[in-house]
Amino acid sequence: MKKHEKDLIDQLWFDDHMKEQVSRFEAIHEPHVPDLHAFEQFVHEHKQGMKRKLWKELAIFWLMACFVFGGMMWVMDRNLVWFLILQAVIAAGGIVFVSMTFGKGMIRKWKS
Repeated sequence: MKKHEKDLIDQLWFDDHMKEQVSRFEAIHEPHVPDLHAFEQFVHEHKQGMKRKLWKELAIFWLMACFVFGGMMWVMDRNLVWFLILQAVIAAGGIVFVSMTFGKGMIRKWKS
């Protein structure tokens, strides 16, 4: 497809008056793209951080499980009624924790 003469005149005017400024603008505002090593380092650090976080959460979980199990065994040895009360309190606490954790996310999703 051939360009019309008017299009060629417009292109020549643009090249004469604007091309240098546009080229300079593009050179100044060209985005900096980090090299591949920087991305790999970022991913590696993120993975390490997630592993540390998961191990920390697992340790807290096991400590709480040992505490709860020990408390239940101590109470069960003393009296069966207090054992059942402790079980009910632990279940209620878990339900409240889960509803507070996941309930906020559901409310935010429905408002938007």
